[in-house]
Parts: sequence; C-alpha cells; structure tokens
Amino acid sequence: MKKFYSLALMALTMGLVFVSCDKDDDAKESYTLSYSLSKTDSAYISSDKTNLEGYYYKTELTVGQFNMVHAWGPWGFGGGFTYSSCTDDTSAINSNLSAITKKGVKSNTYFISYTGGEDFGLPAQITFKDGKAYTAKECYVTNATNAYLAITQGRAEAYVKQWTDQDKFTLTITGYKNSVKTNTVEFLLADGLNVVKTWQKVDLSKLGTVDMIQFSLSSTDGSVYNGITYMNTPAYFCLDQLTVTE
Repeated sequence: MKKFYSLALMALTMGLVFVSCDKDDDAKESYTLSYSLSKTDSAYISSDKTNLEGYYYKTELTVGQFNMVHAWGPWGFGGGFTYSSCTDDTSAINSNLSAITKKGVKSNTYFISYTGGEDFGLPAQITFKDGKAYTAKECYVTNATNAYLAITQGRAEAYVKQWTDQDKFTLTITGYKNSVKTNTVEFLLADGLNVVKTWQKVDLSKLGTVDMIQFSLSSTDGSVYNGITYMNTPAYFCLDQLTVTE
C-alpha cells in the first residue's frame, strides 16, 4: 500500500503524470522525466514495509519510462528520489522536501533526492522500466532548500565551518551500462559564494548509452568522526526534465 504525505493535510489527491515521448530528426524516441501534482506543498512517501534494508524501507518509484530508488523510514523520506510540490524556501530542516525554486521547470512539481542514503546501501539511482539502455541527453538541476540555506546562512553546529569563496558543493552524475561505468558529469551546485538558486540545464551527452544513472553529492565542508569524513552540507538536490533517447 502507498500513501501521499501532505505537509498541510497529511493527505493528497493524485496528480497527473507527464512523461513526454517525442521523435527527433532521426526518428528516435525521446523520453523526459516530468510530473505534475494537483496540489502544492505535497510530497510522495511510500508506506510499503515489505523490503527493509538497513535503516530504510526500500521501494521503487516508477514514473513513465523511469524507475527511481525510493526509500523511507519512521522519520519520512530516507533516500533516492521522490516527487514534490513543496514551496517552503525558508525552513533549513531535512524534513523540508522543497526546492529553493519552489517549483519545477515546467510545472509545480519536481524530483528531490537525498543521496546520503548511499551510506546504507541506498544510492540515488535511476533505471528504465523496460530494462533497455538509452542515450543520456540532458537534465535540469537546482539546490534543495535545506542545502541552499545551510550554505548561504550557515548552521548552528560547532563542527560546521563557515562557507567561504573557496568551498564547493558538487553533484556528480555517473552513467552505467551492464554495471560498467560509461562516464561522469560534474555540476557545481555551489562554487564558492555563487550558489545555484534557479534551474540549470546539464548536458549529459558525455554519459553515452546507459541503463542506469547514479547521482552523488560531495562538499568541501566535512567533519571527521572516528576516522571517517562526513559531509556537513545536507545531501539533497533537485532534478527535473531528465531526457533520454533511444
């Protein structure tokens, strides 16, 4: 059984799915990841408890041609991807599943990712429903509210250092085919004091033909605990309009 989680009403009526399928000049089909919810300030969280993995319940979120890792726990969204129409751009808490833009590229809805779940074996990955490989084309990305505010306003914890013009917050996008890495694309969500606040197009053509795309985040703001370096910047970003072709 699945449920919708609404920040206002704890309930949500289902929105509309938009996954475009186009023909380009070479008659190749194109698929674009997109979604539209009927209400704002809402986000999807599964309630399926059949697949416990580490601290999370792991499920698969399917939108059109795209399969996404989706995980949740007693505290809410726990890793991978979910879709959201949340508009809170002022709350610097991880339970705030909002993009700093407060909307998607073409609708009120976008996809938000928590990549920190990969520490428990739950990386943020996207595959394809038919199991085929596709040629990566492009996507749009921006900062999640909690990451944006952590960088621009700082955090109260003593171990988190002040963000400087030398710091970087990097999204790494990696393509795979038959479990072999094809290539990577990096995009700076924060380059010093230049912090992304709008939707930015990312060219994914370097990835080539892939059957899985994995997303990870890294930051120059980290703390060492028991010999392990942990990222202090919240491991969240937002994605929309991911496009692949046959």
